Amino acid sequence: MTSASAPKARWTKDRLGAVLAATSGFFFALPPALETARQLVPDHAHTVAVLVSLLVGTVAHRVGLRVMSRLP
Repeated sequence: MTSASAPKARWTKDRLGAVLAATSGFFFALPPALETARQLVPDHAHTVAVLVSLLVGTVAHRVGLRVMSRLP
């Protein structure tokens, strides 16, 4: 009877680094985006700020994946 192969790791250093970059990008972009959105669109300031922060987080995630995959 042969043993099953080892389970695949769910969190590699690449994914973990990219998630850290995305989370940091989101939380660093939120306050300035909220201040700007309050001046430009006061009725929907929080919605616009969260959408902009999500965009920043998405870009940070992609950049984080690319950078982390090049590290040893």
